[in-house]
Amino acid sequence: QPLFEFSGACAGCGETPYVRLLSQLFGDRTVIANATGCSSIYGGNLPTTPWTVNEEGRGPAWSNSLFEDNAEFGLGMRLTLDKQSEYAFELVEKMAGKIGADLAKDIMEADQSSDALIAEQRKRVAVLKGKLEGMTDNAQAANLLSVADMLVKKDVWIVGGDGWA
Repeated sequence: QPLFEFSGACAGCGETPYVRLLSQLFGDRTVIANATGCSSIYGGNLPTTPWTVNEEGRGPAWSNSLFEDNAEFGLGMRLTLDKQSEYAFELVEKMAGKIGADLAKDIMEADQSSDALIAEQRKRVAVLKGKLEGMTDNAQAANLLSVADMLVKKDVWIVGGDGWA
């Protein structure tokens, strides 16, 4: 399912098919660092946006740097997501006794190399969130709940048009 539609880009724009394809290949796991240019006009022209959500209410994350630093901007996004993921996995390991050793092991060792395997990880994370929501007086549980979505693989793409390239 494409999560990019009705962009309002110029007729015949060569960029939009690539961005739409990104949304189809990586879906709601897509995180886009966008270079300022045409793609920031058709991609983030609020109050409308061509980015949409799937049936679960999740869609790509898109952000734009106003400066000419999109490569660094995208790298920063990747490093941030990696650090949040690392922290989430550390918390799962520390809380294994409270969330269940089997669930913790399954989350920590999950192969996320295909859409089907990522869907399985999402199910495990949903179970984890359910358990964490019941631990209202546990600060570590609250921290893990705040980063639990980082246990599912994210794909960062640095997007720029011909001017940026």
